[in-house]
Amino acid sequence: MKAKAVLRFMKEQQFGFDRDKLEEVPAALAPDKVTSGRDQTVNFLDEDGVPAHDVLWIPPKRSTGTRQPTPRTQGHSRGYLVDPGTERAVGFESTHELACALMLLANRAVVDIEDQPPEVEYMGADGKVHGHTFDYRATLRSGATTAIAVKPSHLVEKTGIRDVLKRVRPVLHGFADTAILLTDEQLTKARAWNAKNILRARRCRNDSDCNEVRDFLQGVHGSINVYDLGQRFGDFPSAMNAIWCLIYERTLVQNKPGNKLCDAPYVHVAQRPAEVLGRRRQVAKSTAE
Repeated sequence: MKAKAVLRFMKEQQFGFDRDKLEEVPAALAPDKVTSGRDQTVNFLDEDGVPAHDVLWIPPKRSTGTRQPTPRTQGHSRGYLVDPGTERAVGFESTHELACALMLLANRAVVDIEDQPPEVEYMGADGKVHGHTFDYRATLRSGATTAIAVKPSHLVEKTGIRDVLKRVRPVLHGFADTAILLTDEQLTKARAWNAKNILRARRCRNDSDCNEVRDFLQGVHGSINVYDLGQRFGDFPSAMNAIWCLIYERTLVQNKPGNKLCDAPYVHVAQRPAEVLGRRRQVAKSTAE
């Protein structure tokens, strides 16, 4: 047995997860809708002139990027992800951009993601007009927009990206509200791994499973192990998928979001608005007394 498999087994035992108790029959998720694109009912007349209907699959919309990822080359990671919210492809041209796209798609506050948005012109140190294309532009639920530059940390100084952002920010009006730089210090492998699982859960969402887990959480106080939580339901894979959906919704919060959930499997129920208000009133009352 390989060392990784042994470590994985030991970790599962530590967290009380017994794979031998899983059903022997292969399990499959049952999403409420197709995992990519959408289905559309089409009405028509058959050969006999009788009204009929069928379901037509509509593929995801193309990326809006001004530059599309080139065919894969050695040493690079290029491709597309599908945003379940907009049903549009989002491109990436490196592993760091992939991590960024995953984390944006896993953030409920983000409602729209554009890869390679239109170029922004700015005045360079040489007195000439230059253009810069951001890697992503994210729109939040609040309506605010953020332009995002992605760079490996060891190339930040070499590329002069900090100076570029300093010169671009004053001329962002109409393009974005702010501009930020993200490196591998923020786009960690662990956070990307969590985001990848959240994205898969969004695509395979089953509202009935989510409601079942959510109802159970009404009586949960403090932290709970996700493995223990998932095994309380008849279908462990579906329960885990629902748990990821609830993490996306922020009903559940990871105790250690900087770690992979499989390495730090404890979560807690997010404070409900009514609970927060009640605690604030209690604190205010105690202070007044």
